[in-house]
Amino acid sequence: MFSHFFGNYLIRNNLITKQQFHEILLIQKTTRVKLGLMAVASRLLTVEQADQINQIQATKDKRFGDIAVEKGYLTNEQVDFLLSQQGSPFMAFTQASIESGFLTLQKINEMMTAFQNEFSITDDVLTAMKDGSTDAFTKHFLRINEPLFYEHFSLFLRNIIRFIQRDIYFDTVYSADSYAFDYLASQELQGNHRIFVGFSGNDEALFEIANPYADEIFSEVDEDVFDAICEFINCVNGLYARQLYDESIEEDMLPPVSYQNQTMIASGNFYVLPVYINDNKVDIIIAIDQNISFR
Repeated sequence: MFSHFFGNYLIRNNLITKQQFHEILLIQKTTRVKLGLMAVASRLLTVEQADQINQIQATKDKRFGDIAVEKGYLTNEQVDFLLSQQGSPFMAFTQASIESGFLTLQKINEMMTAFQNEFSITDDVLTAMKDGSTDAFTKHFLRINEPLFYEHFSLFLRNIIRFIQRDIYFDTVYSADSYAFDYLASQELQGNHRIFVGFSGNDEALFEIANPYADEIFSEVDEDVFDAICEFINCVNGLYARQLYDESIEEDMLPPVSYQNQTMIASGNFYVLPVYINDNKVDIIIAIDQNISFR
């Protein structure tokens, strides 16, 4: 997930294009991260120290980590840590960015510092993000101070990552009182609160949810696609209803309903969270204690 957040940050700052970002992601899939690059990216070595070790490797049949320990640049514990991080998607993104020729390690480090400063991210939180912690992202970037909304959105994000696609990106949540859509799969919960949940997007966006969840390949938006998406919504809402029950809040789930080419109207504001799966945008809509109508 971090590669997508940081990659989009680089795009917004005109460091790479969207096409270059996709090329980096393709290279990343087959990249094995070099220990020297990881050590420099982790700020355990300087570029000069890594270059020196690489030069020694050209004349001696020794591993990078062993030479670094002999030179006193790294400890055995630090080498073990770096080896444990070789499968890190972000480290693979860093190396792919350099191998593609689109970015240098110096520029990546500069932009990483700028990213961290702009969003006031502590070192511990940044480490958690790089390690793929969904909670670290939601707590920092899901800027909504109403617990019922926050927990529900967070639960959907965690389960999209679990069941649909690990590498996603979500944009800023926003409020609205009306919403025009091509397709909308929805479900209501009724009890102590009236909670409306909807998934909206175009046909390609709906396939991004339906195909992996149903483990099928759909070619057109039909009843089966809506059934798959509604089943996913029902699954997450069931988890949410259970969570609310543990907090003495009772909710019953109504049967899912789907709509096409209409506008959703609410008696007050609801929230919309744009989520990008393979560049296709799915909007998650949650309204609480609102009268909802369609026209």
